[in-house]
Amino acid sequence: MNDTSTLDVIGRRVEVNGEHATVRFSGVVPPVAGLWLGVEWDNPARGKHDGSHEGTVYFKCRHPTGGSFIRPNKVNFGVDFLTAVKNRYMLEDGPEEDGKDQIVIIGNKPVETIGFDSVIKQQSQLNRLQEISLRSCVVNGAGDKGAIAKACPNVRKADLSRNLLSSWDEVLGIADQLAHLEVLNLSENKLNFPSGSPSLTGKFPALKVLVLNRTGITWAEFGSCSPLFILYSWVRKWARRSLAWQRLGFISGTTVFCARLTDLTHPEYSFSEPSANKHNPGEVVCL
Repeated sequence: MNDTSTLDVIGRRVEVNGEHATVRFSGVVPPVAGLWLGVEWDNPARGKHDGSHEGTVYFKCRHPTGGSFIRPNKVNFGVDFLTAVKNRYMLEDGPEEDGKDQIVIIGNKPVETIGFDSVIKQQSQLNRLQEISLRSCVVNGAGDKGAIAKACPNVRKADLSRNLLSSWDEVLGIADQLAHLEVLNLSENKLNFPSGSPSLTGKFPALKVLVLNRTGITWAEFGSCSPLFILYSWVRKWARRSLAWQRLGFISGTTVFCARLTDLTHPEYSFSEPSANKHNPGEVVCL
């Protein structure tokens, strides 16, 4: 990646051979020459140290073996939302010739088309998508402003779980372009959720269900987000009706305790699992 020599990589989410991590450091690590990225792994067993090397602390980890130094060319910084959509939902059987039959996948349904201009037809099919599943598709943000709204205006249900989203700003950049979005799954994204940030003014006019499993977000952070106040109220009402939640003591009167948000789902909604991404492990040299 071209910008790995600059400080803007700090805090970004990355993938290395299917494992996710957060960049904590970018620079030289003597005595070894060249540029290194210091990463903190989601899975601390994947790491080697706590961010130190030969007595020098380059970054800090929550776990004593949660860190590694990796060469930038071994790290995947991901793709924007629309690129991931096109990679997943475009032509499955390649178009050798324009006049031959081709197959386009819409959700889980194959649609046969005959003799079409590929670009125009693909754009038309994207316009029809109402449910998008991009789990583990290394989505890192919205991409070009307005591109999502133009290409996928009818999406109502989006699974963005286990991607490389690192902040609520990145979420808003995507969701603000999906005017009809009702269900959004952000599970397993390590999101920075700053309370009171001006960026939290994004609107979710149609949103009914938000799934935040294993994101590290607390109830206090979730409840403080004014654009999600209606959804927050719905969660409280639904939780009161759930005997399991009542037994856990999450809801008491009008107070939502600040336990870690590890399970927020609704039985009426489910996401189809995409095919597992295939990785070529290769060899990744870490310090």
